[in-house]
Amino acid sequence: MGYVPSGSCEEIDRGTPKLYCGIDERPYTARVTNHPPSTVPRLVSIDRRQILLRTVDVENLIDENHSARSVWELVGRLDLTLYHAQIAAVEGHAGREHTDPQLLISLWLYAYSRGISSAREVARQCEYEPGFQWLCGLEAISHRTLSGFRSENKAALDDLFVQVLGMLSAEGLITLERVTLDGTKIKANAGGNSFRRKEKLEAHLELAREQVRMLNTEGEEKETTGNRQAAARRRAARQRASRLEAAVREVERLQQNKEA
Repeated sequence: MGYVPSGSCEEIDRGTPKLYCGIDERPYTARVTNHPPSTVPRLVSIDRRQILLRTVDVENLIDENHSARSVWELVGRLDLTLYHAQIAAVEGHAGREHTDPQLLISLWLYAYSRGISSAREVARQCEYEPGFQWLCGLEAISHRTLSGFRSENKAALDDLFVQVLGMLSAEGLITLERVTLDGTKIKANAGGNSFRRKEKLEAHLELAREQVRMLNTEGEEKETTGNRQAAARRRAARQRASRLEAAVREVERLQQNKEA
């Protein structure tokens, strides 16, 4: 019988290190390095520059009893032939589509009920306030369109605003609001609840008449100063940015002095 190797590392290959001849030939020396813990906290960042696509159910932006619904429904039952007759673009002919007078009237009525008289402010609130958003169906409304419609139909609209606001207020479907000098909104009061129906209606019509008169005056003043205010806001934005930079530098200087 021939020679049979024992299988030891030396007999297999005397030049082969024992490391490769068996797992028990040399102790395991590998180890995991523990890195020092980080001192920087992991925080959720807020990105206000992102553009989000969201599904919005316009019909559910406001509840069933919201005053914007009452305004829209009542205006929809009025005869608006006077305003439709002013629209040059008609079906079957060339011309750009015109903003629905029902929408423009409803927006102004809702605005007046909330003490808002500026076309710019109405257009701005259409971007975020639920009642305005629901009325315009999330569509943008130009302040020039709102202002032009009101100025071109001032006499007719004043009477309409008084009648509609007075009726809705008397029925408790809307609450007329007024804005004080400091920007606080207060409810306009037509008197106690002891009126007979006719007296109550007259009181609310008078309240609405005063609301329309006051807001018309305020709106005219705001429109004439609108451009100057816009320029002033731009200047204020630039000054604010400059003051903010100065404040940041001052805070950094104070912190450096404290550490020194």
